[in-house]
Amino acid sequence: MATALIYLVLVLIAVSLLMMVGFGLKNAGTVLSQSKLGLAAFALPVLIFVIAYAVDGTATGAAVATALSLTLSGFLALIISGARSLFS
Repeated sequence: MATALIYLVLVLIAVSLLMMVGFGLKNAGTVLSQSKLGLAAFALPVLIFVIAYAVDGTATGAAVATALSLTLSGFLALIISGARSLFS
């Protein structure tokens, strides 16, 4: 039973990743043609991964560091945006 659940979770993760890549590529055309900031937003995770890989030396550590830094930066952006709308 546990093996089936593990495979189910792996399939759900793979489907989620494919959906993220698919929707990202679908929206990349419109975002990238509008501004250079859009290009930077798509290149930022790759840049962070390359720097983390150069520092850590393993792909697993670099992936974790990239995920952590992007999560924290997104959380910080939500806090700043919320505080800005609260005080304006």
